[in-house]
Order: sequence, then C-alpha cells, then structure tokens
Amino acid sequence: MTMAMAAIIGLAAAVLLLTAGYLFGVKRGAQSREQLRQQDLEQTQELARLREQLSQRGIDQHENLKATIAQLLSPLIQRERLSFEPLSSESQPGRHGDLNKLLDQIAEKGNFATVLLSDNEGWPLASSSNGQDLDRLCATASMLMLIADRMGDSGAAAPLSLMVHDAANTATLCRIFSVGDHRLALTAVSPGTLLLSTALDPALVKVDAALLQRDRDEG
Repeated sequence: MTMAMAAIIGLAAAVLLLTAGYLFGVKRGAQSREQLRQQDLEQTQELARLREQLSQRGIDQHENLKATIAQLLSPLIQRERLSFEPLSSESQPGRHGDLNKLLDQIAEKGNFATVLLSDNEGWPLASSSNGQDLDRLCATASMLMLIADRMGDSGAAAPLSLMVHDAANTATLCRIFSVGDHRLALTAVSPGTLLLSTALDPALVKVDAALLQRDRDEG
C-alpha cells in the first residue's frame, strides 16, 4: 500500500511538473508574441514617419524648385509682358500727361517701382506716378550715360544699357536711346528682381512715338 501511494504521489508530482512547464512555456510564448507584436507596431509607425518625412521633403524640394525656376524666368516674363501686352494712352498723344501715363503702364506691366525718362543733362521729362527719389535717379541716369560715353571713346561700341545693383538688392536699369537729335535715358528701378539688360527695349517703340508726336505738336 505504501509503495502504491508513493507511486501515485510520484506520478502526480510528475504531472504537476509537466503542467507547470507547459504553463510556463505558454506564458513565455505569449510574452514573446506580445514583444514581437509591439516591435512590429513600432516598426510600422517608424516606417510611416519615414514615409511622411520623405513625402514632405519631396514637397519642399518641389516647391523650392518651382520658386527657383520662377525666379530664373521672371526677367523673361517681365520682358514678354512689355513686348506683347499693349501699351495704350488715355489722353491725347504727345502731351506731357500722356508720357507720364505711358510710364505708369510700363511700371505696372514690368513690375517696376519707378520709371523715369530723362535727357542727356539729367533733367526729368516724365516719370511714373509711383516714382520715388527722382532727383537721385536723374543723377544716376546722367552718370550712367556719361560712363557709356567714356566706354565708347576708345572706338569700341558704346553700351546701350547699363545696370546698377545696390546693397539693398535693388536693380536700376538705364536704357540709352535717341529720338531725333535728342539723346535720352529710360531708367527703371526694380527691387529684389532680376533684370535683363534688354528689359526696357520693348517699351522704347511706344516712348519714341510719344516723343515724336509731342515734338510735332509743339512744332
């Protein structure tokens, strides 16, 4: 009887031991699966963050590229607007008010802060209504015309346009031309904008016509 009891107790102990080992294994397996699930969730979230960062970086690069292209093309667009958009006059042709309105249109279509028409001596003939610091601009135009003359003294071709870019990121373009016996300068100021040396060329035809008409009216 004692041996039978001992055998039963031993068998029960073995069953309990096996059961405890199984339960321990199940618990460890559940913990491992939970750890793997948590790692998978963290990796998924990290992958989503990386995708979002890459997407935002692509958007930023795309916007930067668009801004760079727009900046590079702005001088060409500016010149094309003066070339193809008509410059009209609301007053009688050739009068002083007509010249001012014409320069207003040039300033608007070319996105210029100031447009000035001056003679060889630096005297203003007309200016856009948004014009500022005209005395200084007249002096600048006169000086640039003098520099152009000296550059042509050696027999080389004299420049038709000169441009100054100052520390305030403002570009001043002076286009030198002649109408009859008069040597004139059409000067435009453009803050923070790239300018082509030929930016004012499309406007010269209309300015020439207005000045010739004015001379005929005065004559």
